[in-house]
Amino acid sequence: MSFASLGLKEPILRGVRAAGYDTPTDIQAQAIPKILAGVELIGLGQTGSGKTAAFGLPMLDKLCGGEPGLRGLIVVPTRELCVQVAENLRTYASHAGLHVCTAFGGVDMSIQESAFKRGLDVVVACPGRLIDHLERRNISLEKVQMVVLDEADRMLDMGFMPQIRRIFVRLPQERQNLLFSATMPKEVEGLVNDFLPNAERVQIGSRSQSAKTITHRFAAVNAHDKQSALERLLQRESGRVLIFVNKKIGCERLGNALKRVGLPADSIHGDKSAEARHACLQAFSRGKTRFLVATDVAARGIDVDDIELVVNFDFPLGLEDYVHRTGRTGRAGKTGRALSLVAPSEKRLFAAVQAHLQGREVTDAPKPPGRGYGMPKRREGGREGGREGGRGRRGPGGGGGGGRSRSRGSHAAAS
Repeated sequence: MSFASLGLKEPILRGVRAAGYDTPTDIQAQAIPKILAGVELIGLGQTGSGKTAAFGLPMLDKLCGGEPGLRGLIVVPTRELCVQVAENLRTYASHAGLHVCTAFGGVDMSIQESAFKRGLDVVVACPGRLIDHLERRNISLEKVQMVVLDEADRMLDMGFMPQIRRIFVRLPQERQNLLFSATMPKEVEGLVNDFLPNAERVQIGSRSQSAKTITHRFAAVNAHDKQSALERLLQRESGRVLIFVNKKIGCERLGNALKRVGLPADSIHGDKSAEARHACLQAFSRGKTRFLVATDVAARGIDVDDIELVVNFDFPLGLEDYVHRTGRTGRAGKTGRALSLVAPSEKRLFAAVQAHLQGREVTDAPKPPGRGYGMPKRREGGREGGREGGRGRRGPGGGGGGGRSRSRGSHAAAS
């Protein structure tokens, strides 16, 4: 199947070629024709499955050749994702004469207002800054034909539901609504019932499911040993590594600690300015910084296809967070690796993720670096489980550790 067979116009197909895309992913192949036909759609797919092009290409196609003005709206949860989605859409629209602008906090509103005046067909926006511009009458949504809620699960996690409602009441009644998400928790179901009650669904993989291109491993490391174990691990890694922690203060401390031992590392979190966060992402995407410590929210804008390893320094607090984190690797049809450092205090969280990965092939993993505690192994139906023991003090990132198992999934294309 080719992008041309999906019914896209030639100017958009030229943008697809400029982006370097050859064959549509599963979610693109299923979603694009439906969106072009005017269907309201809910798109569910793992992180890295190609959701941005799945809604971006048909949106630009439908706006191509129409009367200028703000006709497409994409709402996203974070500044980083806002920038990333807009950059992708500008590439897709490079031969279509369409103008894509951003609206996010942390920068002077007058800069964004000036960009709107130069030409605006699509705006990619964070909810709070979009409302600021609406209240100042810098933009109007009265001509919007298509609206997309991207990363809907994370927007609800971040408490954006009141802002989303305020935005929707300003939209015209006649419009096409689209919602895209990696996971579908109960809160997103409620949003769907409110705003997209008759929408069709396109789902790639099971709900809250990790991509099968990713190999998962778990290492038992006591809390106070996590940092030294991570340092030894990174010294052996030659590619890009994304390291997750749960708190902003732990993120900054761990990033500084890695830099002090001479590792090419940095950190990204919500307390950094928009300019500093953008500089971090640029350095990481260009390979100047190979090891990036991040919080969940900040990582939403990291769209780098060649992250070789994701490390959960702090174990994620929920299954959806685990899916989102590990989905930063194994993208664009490539294989990826995920390693989680599991502390005694994190065993319940580990058990939930282990149950989620039941269907994967699990093999014995080598002994983790640093001191650890035993995780007895058992095999049932091609998988391995265990029990953790011992207690440890909190480290810089607030985590701890435990024994390691490895699980491999069969490879499947994703981008």
